[in-house]
Amino acid sequence: MFSVPICDDNAMSKIIGLGNMAVLELQPKPPYNFNANFHKPSHFPSSDTAWEEDNFWISMIWKEQELGLKFKNIGTIDEPRIKIKVYSRNALSKDFIANLIPEIRWRFNFDSDISEFYEKFKDDRVLGPAAQKWKGMKPIAASSLYEILIVFIVLQNATVRRTVQMLENMFHRYGKKIEFEGKILSAFWEASTMAMTTEQELRNLKLGYRARFLIRIAQQFVNKEIDELALRHMSRDKTREQLLSLYGIGPVSAGGLLFEGFYFCNTLETIPPWERKIMSRIIFNKKSVPAERMLGFFRHKYKDWEALAFHYIWEDLFWRRKHEHIEWLEKEIRL
Repeated sequence: MFSVPICDDNAMSKIIGLGNMAVLELQPKPPYNFNANFHKPSHFPSSDTAWEEDNFWISMIWKEQELGLKFKNIGTIDEPRIKIKVYSRNALSKDFIANLIPEIRWRFNFDSDISEFYEKFKDDRVLGPAAQKWKGMKPIAASSLYEILIVFIVLQNATVRRTVQMLENMFHRYGKKIEFEGKILSAFWEASTMAMTTEQELRNLKLGYRARFLIRIAQQFVNKEIDELALRHMSRDKTREQLLSLYGIGPVSAGGLLFEGFYFCNTLETIPPWERKIMSRIIFNKKSVPAERMLGFFRHKYKDWEALAFHYIWEDLFWRRKHEHIEWLEKEIRL
């Protein structure tokens, strides 16, 4: 069991009901694997999303409005089609919906083309089985850059259990609860909220040294020192440079963000020790191999697709974990 989140009388308690609904049907670029994209078993659980086979729910703060999105798979991997219900407090204008659609397409990676990946590696001895099993799996951001950065910060130097506790403590103190489709989900907060808090208040929520990072990054967003929409159109190197300008974001986090937040599938520059330890067991059948040897393996075998190849092998292992007990992996996860 997780510890009870720390909160005070000002913490979120009121549940916001979202009674208005708009319906969309969108087509991602094939191949697109709904369940492998909307549910990443390797990601730690958080209360802002819910997933069941062919269905996904997520909270969203967009243009200062609380939204609840329900995605339903109504297509196939090679002919994908997704029905989306957008819930809100008040009826949404046509212009609002028109502006929301490109954001949905970006966050859930509807438009990148990974067909070449399968042609090159479908018969590879190591990668081939996962590539065929999870055909159409892509990285998806799902949240705004600011929200993803919060997750990356609470992941730093922490066990999965500790990361979950820190994020849920912040949801209870700064976030909201929204209700739609019979689901009650947490919703993130605006950067301006975090920018006005104190380091001590965040330390009281058991954030430790990360408190300083969270406040400074929030201030950078409020001061418009970072432009998420502009970043989406920059080169890999320029995007990396911008990410490294964020307080508390180093090369490891920047490398992860290039793939998970901006979909650069050819970027595998660092492998954190925890991930390297697990991959060493999968690929080399050893407890640990040097980082350079592992990076060399991916760069040589999966040139131009290194990060996506890593993603397939990694997620395949965690999908296995959903159906079978892997003793050595449980010891590493410590959830």
